[in-house]
Amino acid sequence: KMVSGGTRVIQVTNIAPQATKDQMQTLFGYLGKIDDIRLYPTIRDVSCPVQSRICYVKYYDSAMVNVAQHLTNTVFIDRALIVIPMQSGEIPDEHKALEMSSNGTLVPGLNTVEPRLPAHVINSLEGVPPNQVIQTYDPKMAAAGLMPYPPLPATYDSRNIEEIRRTLLIVNVGELTQQQLIDHFSHAGDVSYIRFCEREVDNLKYALIEMSEQE
Repeated sequence: KMVSGGTRVIQVTNIAPQATKDQMQTLFGYLGKIDDIRLYPTIRDVSCPVQSRICYVKYYDSAMVNVAQHLTNTVFIDRALIVIPMQSGEIPDEHKALEMSSNGTLVPGLNTVEPRLPAHVINSLEGVPPNQVIQTYDPKMAAAGLMPYPPLPATYDSRNIEEIRRTLLIVNVGELTQQQLIDHFSHAGDVSYIRFCEREVDNLKYALIEMSEQE
């Protein structure tokens, strides 16, 4: 389950240095009405270029915090954004935010580490509420001519999405055993979990194989 705790504030990191406050306002304002937004560092100093910027967005509605987290892994300019809730519910001042950044403690009050898909895999929120879905685009799969990922409900959190996107559905496995399937798919990577399942609508035997990594 996504961690939000009723906070109305999100923290967005890994933002390209050339990004502007207006761009952030447009991107995150699409999800819901924004109460306040800050983009740090606020001053662009040519003599001291920044590697990345940090944005804090405060929504009027705390429900938008969960929705906004789905923008994690969305590529903006040339980087995959990382969106997390601010448990304090407050936007830190610039000095404190940059201090946390330099100390590597960009996740105050949040000790759980959310799994993330590889940087080249892009999640996007599509459609209009309440009929929004999460689409995941993997250019490597597209280049190989493979079918795209099926859409997922917008209510799914990043942990669910990451787990589903590295799970394979094998149709009509017949008499193959778990060990035979593990041996076969281990050539592609480490297998974390496997289970067989059936459906009432047909007599086929299916297998769900969870790989340790999406790639």
